[in-house]
Amino acid sequence: MHEDPGRYDFFRHEDCDLCGDCLVRCQYMDLTRAEAVEEMKRLIAGEPTRVVHDKCISCYACDAFCPHDCRPYELILKSWHQRYREKGLPVRASYLMPASSPNFRTDIVKRLSAREKELLRVWKETPPEGEVVLYPGCSALTLPHLLDAGFMRGVKISGDFDLCCGEMYFRQGLFDVVERVAEKLTGYYRGQDIGTMLFVCPAGLNMFRNVLPDQFGAEFDFEKKYLGTWLLEKVESGEIEIKRKLQRSVAVHDSCHARILGGEVMDTARSLYSHMGLEMREMARNREDGYCCGFAAGCNRYSPVDMVMASVKELWESQKTGAREMAVYCTACLTTMTMYRWLFPTLQPLRHLLEYLKEATGETPYHPAQRRSLRMLTNIAVKAFPQIPSKKTYRIDIA
Repeated sequence: MHEDPGRYDFFRHEDCDLCGDCLVRCQYMDLTRAEAVEEMKRLIAGEPTRVVHDKCISCYACDAFCPHDCRPYELILKSWHQRYREKGLPVRASYLMPASSPNFRTDIVKRLSAREKELLRVWKETPPEGEVVLYPGCSALTLPHLLDAGFMRGVKISGDFDLCCGEMYFRQGLFDVVERVAEKLTGYYRGQDIGTMLFVCPAGLNMFRNVLPDQFGAEFDFEKKYLGTWLLEKVESGEIEIKRKLQRSVAVHDSCHARILGGEVMDTARSLYSHMGLEMREMARNREDGYCCGFAAGCNRYSPVDMVMASVKELWESQKTGAREMAVYCTACLTTMTMYRWLFPTLQPLRHLLEYLKEATGETPYHPAQRRSLRMLTNIAVKAFPQIPSKKTYRIDIA
């Protein structure tokens, strides 16, 4: 399949001085400076690499490492885009894709409580208009209890699985699919009277603020803001009252998109943890240099084994801190590591920032992720694993 070679060329060739920083700092490739420079030369020339295409787990960190904002990550993704154009996706990936029906998330929704199902119904029917509107995203829709809290009063929540931000497609290099997502979301939100849109997950924020407009032509005329930033402002102003200091130790996990967004997310989350009285213990590899939760690790070879191995790396890093719990602020990170925690038993439970905040503001904590993730793991084992030997492929259609 032929395509204009300049299309989807998001790498900034003119700004790259081949310093190699982007790959030298990678936590997964173990490259020397000279090897990193050689790998970059191969990527830029569109040639097969010796290491990158084998070991990349699509963690996105190389974009954060690049001192010139050249987008080396998108250079890697472009080769995966070409692979998709030529071969399609293996059918084993289908059950994990947002456009598939059913998929690993929609199957979980069938098991939600009556209260949570009602929340999803209301959010689906609520028009996206108002001074403050929250976009829940696919991951939060599988854990709606996170947003069922008193501190969310005054926020209109509007969204459904049909309004996927395209993050999973982007991380696999499915650029033409992301472009259709950008067109769909632009059309859906055009003319809506929205002042500020809040995002639970850094992934949604980065997609709406940066990736979709800058790289795929989406147009949104509202402010995009991290939910944690909005909550921190309310806590510091006294509008949200911390009634109980939690006083326990947590290992802090950072998400891939947070590394791109920087302190806006990583520092904000830590400030909220501090206000709630949590003792934060940083992992040996943290912030931009931290490990991925494992969610994106399947984007290269579509291998569940790669996902498990990447997730276990971070679970082990967290356990080495001696903290009582692992604190996360990304819903995808929560479900992924909680799921693979069943394969790597650890005494540390994982808790979401919003679960901590509910507890700190006097509400009864509710932690369904562990039970829900076991169902998710079972569903994947039953519906995706049997497809691993299949040579069949397919292509994604965005309605």
